[in-house]
Amino acid sequence: MKPNRQEKEQSEYRLPTNVKPTHYDLTFKTDLKKATFEGVVIIALEVKKDTSTITLNVSRLELRNATILSEEGEKPVVVVQTDEAQERVTYKLDEKLPSGSQTKLKIYFSGKLGGNMMGYLRGSWEYEGSTEFYALTQFQPTAARSAFPCWDEPLLKATFTITMISRADTVSLSNMPALSEQPILEGLDAETWKITKFDTTPPMSTYIVALANGPFKFWEKSVVMPLSRKTIPLRIYTSPAKVSQAEFVLGVTASVLPLYERILGVEYPLPKLDTVAGNIVDGAMENWGLIIGRSAAFLLDTDNADLLAKKRVASTQSHEIAHLWFGDITTMEWWNYLYLNEGMLTPPRIIDRFLVFTRNGALIRQRLPPPEGQTGVTSA
Repeated sequence: MKPNRQEKEQSEYRLPTNVKPTHYDLTFKTDLKKATFEGVVIIALEVKKDTSTITLNVSRLELRNATILSEEGEKPVVVVQTDEAQERVTYKLDEKLPSGSQTKLKIYFSGKLGGNMMGYLRGSWEYEGSTEFYALTQFQPTAARSAFPCWDEPLLKATFTITMISRADTVSLSNMPALSEQPILEGLDAETWKITKFDTTPPMSTYIVALANGPFKFWEKSVVMPLSRKTIPLRIYTSPAKVSQAEFVLGVTASVLPLYERILGVEYPLPKLDTVAGNIVDGAMENWGLIIGRSAAFLLDTDNADLLAKKRVASTQSHEIAHLWFGDITTMEWWNYLYLNEGMLTPPRIIDRFLVFTRNGALIRQRLPPPEGQTGVTSA
């Protein structure tokens, strides 16, 4: 059967299938003052077909040294093709990799913290007369490649071990809990830095990898999950000036997370759930273990908020938590199937609101005087 037009168009954006990533070992150094980041990634690969080239996604990154790791040591590889339109690079290997073998690709990279609501972003807030900087990620649909070289397709799930290097007076967050955090005493500049190592994730797509770094404060509590009986810590991070507004969404999180586990009959697989509120992303994003969104989506002054405002915050967080199952655990093969992620969540909300609007519309019409020339009221 010949591929249809849509399949042909999609194939132009798909990566070659000669290798498949299975694990990323990622290290980031985030410099909030200079609005830059740099890092190194070691990607474990399964070779699916004999090949002497490796192609992966890269966008707006400066690539430095790249090597293939083997038992004999590191062998340099060079970029032989850069396709800026398709956001990919191709490395040429000295020797062909046989099908069924395994290898590792190591790449050093650097980039700039952006401000266009996609990628690895930097924002700021004012607190006690000073400007403070923070950084968040927004990778859906295809912006992970602007933060680190990767196979940036939803089908190509892999595990991730992430390490963050940051200034000592900031908080570093990722999808998984931190295993260790230690000061760095040598090798950088005169300022104080620290290194935070996070636990390894389950297999997941690149678009839900998440990072956050900044002078955050948090509100916390924990819940016992109904199926696993695990105690899951919950935290809401935001600016020191607004952390008191995180209490309401924290309560929503504590109610909704165990509810979904009980209804769906599938355990929440991660050991924690954090939420970060800032103003450099649009809406909210269901990163596994680290939901990120705008302050307006999550924060609430409960003393002055009306019912509609509370409903908006509760609806947003409930939607993002549902995606921890519909989208993060079960993931579409390609972006033309995005409706499978959203379709399980959006229609009930639309129908519920439609019924409310219909009912309210009928009540309004009953209270309005009939149009000129009519003597009765038409029911809905």
